Amino acid sequence: MPRSNIVFFTGSNHIFLRRDLDAWVDIFTKKYGEYNISRLNRENLVKINIQAELLTPVFLGEKRLIILEDVPFAANQKDEEKNEELSSKVLDPESVILEILDNIPETTVVIFVSTEPDKRKALYKKLISVATLKEYEKLEGNALREYIRKKLPHMDISALSRFIEYTGADINRIESEIDKLALYKQDEWITENDIKTTVIPTIETSIFTLTDAVFLLDNSTAHRELLQILETHNIHQVFTTLISTIRTFLYVAKLLSMNYEPSEVQSLLKIHPYAFEKMRKNMKHRKRIESLFSEFITLDKRTKTGEGIGDTDDALRLGLEKAILCLQKI
Repeated sequence: MPRSNIVFFTGSNHIFLRRDLDAWVDIFTKKYGEYNISRLNRENLVKINIQAELLTPVFLGEKRLIILEDVPFAANQKDEEKNEELSSKVLDPESVILEILDNIPETTVVIFVSTEPDKRKALYKKLISVATLKEYEKLEGNALREYIRKKLPHMDISALSRFIEYTGADINRIESEIDKLALYKQDEWITENDIKTTVIPTIETSIFTLTDAVFLLDNSTAHRELLQILETHNIHQVFTTLISTIRTFLYVAKLLSMNYEPSEVQSLLKIHPYAFEKMRKNMKHRKRIESLFSEFITLDKRTKTGEGIGDTDDALRLGLEKAILCLQKI
């Protein structure tokens, strides 16, 4: 049976996790006082006697609360290499915690907080079996739609779909935009046009129509979309995302030319099926897109080395607009 004084907060839904964690701390503070609360993180764990910290009985109170931030540790190649170098000099904090976990007194409440723990580690596996688990998974699909509808019941169906498209299912953005929409339309129905007017799309959403026009070599539409995107997004962010998308297009073209199955290509490159089909339909323009990509790489180099005209932003924007307008050039 899970121990009530060993609690493990985990999952990718950071905002819900933090909200509940703050509530736990607030309740503990009101009941037992704040002087018996300790917050430790990965950096200071190596500087203290973690064994004494976890096993020392409560002083001047009924209970004490210890919050271990980012424990169990997340998987990180650099950290693993560093840990190997230090293994002979410093005892791994996770190993110490694992060894004494069963001996933590009932009067001490230990909360482990790790949104992306390394699930291969022994401490993670131990916590899954002995701790009271609080999982906060990312909201997706119907669960996400229901959550938004509960917050904004006066949003129509088309507005809801557009809202999720614009926010990219990012719960932090969704929470922020919900507050804004609730003030914008307190009683009236929230429509799709309201979403277009008040919610700024993610860069990935904004740039989709632009890249679609680029793959079609539709310079007029592409230029119009570019100007519209630049009203709400930084030129460098737009340029970087555009290069990344075109690079993916060329990877798709290369793999398909090597007789990879479409499903294999989607899996290898982690492309949404809809985006993949859009790219696949325009493979006939591969040579022109390759030339465009080369132009973008040259433009990137020139702006970074100061070879462009004017300051960096102006030079980049001018070069990008010129490349887009010359899409149909052979």
